[in-house]
Amino acid sequence: MQLHLIDHDQEVADALRKAFAAFPEVEVTCADLLREAHDTVVSPANSAGFMDGGIDAAYVRAFGASLGDEVRRRATELPEGIPVGSALCVRVKHARVQRVIVAPTMEQPDSVRAINARRAMAAILRCARAENVEHLFCPGLCTGVGLVEPSDAAEQMRLAYAGA
Repeated sequence: MQLHLIDHDQEVADALRKAFAAFPEVEVTCADLLREAHDTVVSPANSAGFMDGGIDAAYVRAFGASLGDEVRRRATELPEGIPVGSALCVRVKHARVQRVIVAPTMEQPDSVRAINARRAMAAILRCARAENVEHLFCPGLCTGVGLVEPSDAAEQMRLAYAGA
């Protein structure tokens, strides 16, 4: 599986590049993830499955409202929604992207601890392997609404990748 870390924020991309420097197989880019992505993208949603902000809203615009509906439906089937540290895969009908891996980084939109990036990244990698993903496109985790410093989030993501 080829991991592509792509974020539109230069500070986040730089932090990811530095954290993943020991892993030359991981591609890190500052760009628009949706323009670059194919195969599978990552949604750092919340446990309730609401996809109405940030990159999640962009995914719903690109892949259709049925994506958000499916994620919310699946979240309501679980007693506590989709827990941080777990991930689920939703198939989409798109010319380049076939799957969205939803891995909550927070229970509800709020600031979070950096370790949530590690927990989410570990779940993303497990799910991607189970789905036989060839190309995985992932933004920085916890750095937007989660308010985690890019370097701290990137380090946690690296720890998850190194331990996978």
